[in-house]
Amino acid sequence: MTLIAILLGILLERFLGSLEEMRRFNWFDALVTQVRHQPWSDGPVGVAAAILAPVLGVLLLGALFSAVGWPLFFLFAVLVLLYSFGPRDLEAEVEAFLDARERGDEESAFLHAGDLLGGASVDSSRKLTRAMLETMLVEANERFMGVIFWFILLGPVGALLYRLSCHLRRSIDSEQGDFAAAARRMHHILAWLPARLTALGYALSGSFVDAMHYWREEAPKWLEDSRFILIASGFGALRYQPVDDDETPLDLAEEDSYIRETLALIRRAALVWLALLAIFTLAGWAA
Repeated sequence: MTLIAILLGILLERFLGSLEEMRRFNWFDALVTQVRHQPWSDGPVGVAAAILAPVLGVLLLGALFSAVGWPLFFLFAVLVLLYSFGPRDLEAEVEAFLDARERGDEESAFLHAGDLLGGASVDSSRKLTRAMLETMLVEANERFMGVIFWFILLGPVGALLYRLSCHLRRSIDSEQGDFAAAARRMHHILAWLPARLTALGYALSGSFVDAMHYWREEAPKWLEDSRFILIASGFGALRYQPVDDDETPLDLAEEDSYIRETLALIRRAALVWLALLAIFTLAGWAA
């Protein structure tokens, strides 16, 4: 049932178009604000209270729907999974950027890139391409792979847990203090394993030897930020070697081809995940 729910969620994501308007987390932001006003909230306890409250709500609803009948629980699980993806469509954002750059509309291209990069400032087209590739490789795990991983482990509870941890980490990105540190730590723990499995998916979907070579170079950072592993594996799989020398002539067509190849790599990695899940599911049915 897990495999079918994931496939249905992906199909709905593709055919329903942009669901960003439906994936609002204003309610969660308000809950976090209320929790942070409490005297005991500055640290892991506050983060746990903010995230676990809605997660427990999903757990109770899931138990209720399961008691009524599995079709109702199945529908509930698919809806929670669909809500937990994103919140924005990575492929649509990248295609909008590429369309603008192909038209020669650099201003529009930088605006689309700014949305994807979270407002990060990039001062040249060459650096912009590298930043786009890095963000795509990381965001594929944040928006999609990590959600699927936790859905496989914990069902709709896991999918929402991961999405809320990502949203909270992003919302406190520039903050300091115990609450922000605890939010980053929770996200790091939840993202650690799916990020490495996603990195392995990149390696299996591209140049495996180069991906492993880049990965070994990042070995000292293995236990640190998962971004490094995702970017290293993705660059290796693509055989992409960043050029930071602004004096080297810039070939926009080649730069754009790397961005399109990155999208294709992400799709192939997702197919690898789904194929492995299908194999394990069929093996379980046959046992």
